[in-house]
Amino acid sequence: MKEITLDRTDYKIIKALEENGRISNTQLAQAINLSQSQCLRRLRLLEEMNVISGYRAKVNYQKLGYSVMAWTLVTVSKDTPNARDNVMHFLQQQSAAINVHGVTGDVDLIVEVCAKDMAEFTNLVVKQLYAHADVVSTKSYICLDTAKQDGSPLNNV
Repeated sequence: MKEITLDRTDYKIIKALEENGRISNTQLAQAINLSQSQCLRRLRLLEEMNVISGYRAKVNYQKLGYSVMAWTLVTVSKDTPNARDNVMHFLQQQSAAINVHGVTGDVDLIVEVCAKDMAEFTNLVVKQLYAHADVVSTKSYICLDTAKQDGSPLNNV
């Protein structure tokens, strides 16, 4: 992967957009002390390089009635060819599985689940995922509270 070289101003743009993705170019330019044209040029370049890959709303799913947030660790069969890919494909089709990551270690996948209630969570994890032919085991952790969310590794840049 080719390394992208960014300067301090690029990082200021990224940080400002992390804080407010709806900021206007005029406001962004003022915040980082650039002309509007230079700010827009840099922003477009960051988008073209896919450093900034999109803009989206931050949704509070609890306000929409999704009360269960959990992480499920999944171990897949080592004996079945393509087992990991099969399980990942299955999870990509499940709307309650909001993030699916392949990982190293004792398990193969970590799945972030957002469900309306325990019945929906149980249906996905126990009745569907654990019952999947390529799944050997699952282990789930239910979120009790959140101490930090939407952090950024750029806070000290």
